[in-house]
Amino acid sequence: MSCRFIGMSGKERFMRKQIALLICLALLAGLLPGCAAAPKAAEETPAVTESVPEATETPAETEPAPEATESPAPSDEPEDVRGHYTFQPKVCSSYMTEVFGETMVETWFNLVDAVMAGEDTFACPDAYTYDWVMGQFPDKCFPILPELIDYCYDRNNPVIDGVASFTYLVPQEEAAARIADFAALVEDILNETLADDYSDLEKALALYIYFSHHYIYDYEAANPDVYADYLSSYRVLTTGTGICQEFSVAYSYLLLQAGVDASTMSGRRSYDNELHQWSYVKINGHNFHIDPTYVIGDCDSLSYFMMTDDQREAADGYLRDKYTICSHYSRDNPHPDYTADDDSFSAI
Repeated sequence: MSCRFIGMSGKERFMRKQIALLICLALLAGLLPGCAAAPKAAEETPAVTESVPEATETPAETEPAPEATESPAPSDEPEDVRGHYTFQPKVCSSYMTEVFGETMVETWFNLVDAVMAGEDTFACPDAYTYDWVMGQFPDKCFPILPELIDYCYDRNNPVIDGVASFTYLVPQEEAAARIADFAALVEDILNETLADDYSDLEKALALYIYFSHHYIYDYEAANPDVYADYLSSYRVLTTGTGICQEFSVAYSYLLLQAGVDASTMSGRRSYDNELHQWSYVKINGHNFHIDPTYVIGDCDSLSYFMMTDDQREAADGYLRDKYTICSHYSRDNPHPDYTADDDSFSAI
């Protein structure tokens, strides 16, 4: 059965083609292994689920490999299917720039430059900027950094004459090695999941499907009676487990690494005041809600992909006037009024 575009406007044809693309990619993802775990609906009482690593098969003995002079057998796989994405130490969304301001973003980049150079000082205008940059940017924009650095020893005087200092939690040589390992991990995820010619939409969808098949929801960490001080986007990327505040940051971070503008959005459900966090992305100049947590356990569902404000509210009761973009910093500081109202990708 073929699609008919006769009589449609250019915009309508574009929308139909994009939806067809989503369906094709979702069907393709169905060929991947099943979901790692299925989280309960938000209103249900979650059960504790353990992360069970996949078994590593021991290859059976085979005949000796052919001599090096023999030509390899032709492969049915297309050549050059992997992407060529490289790790970018300095990334930051336009949302964070608009919320925190260019000075804080510039200071954040100064901090990254210092860490990458093995230094322990960086240019910073004042203690106020220092506190927010150190407290908010690392997990969102360089997930391994909270594992490697911390505030300066003298918290009362973190900035002297425009120069801020910080401490290393591990030897600096180890920090450099762990950053290299993290960079390789990020590159592997992107290059195995994305092709070079993917559009921003395709990147967002491919990583969305990747999350559904590779990560597990950590019900124990989500228990409100358990204080979990170990939550981080780094934990998701390295252990494959997490909860919403970790998944949303990790997903948005991978999008930033792939060149897609993304941050996080949080809100409370209107009927029970339950707090939740998801990703907020800019694609084709429009804002959309994408919830990488809710796709875990609901493989290949597009119900929480490219949502408008109205769809976000209808699905779970999260009210637009109660949203918090990026961080609680935005609650007390002026920033643009973000709206997600493009329903081009709604189901037809």
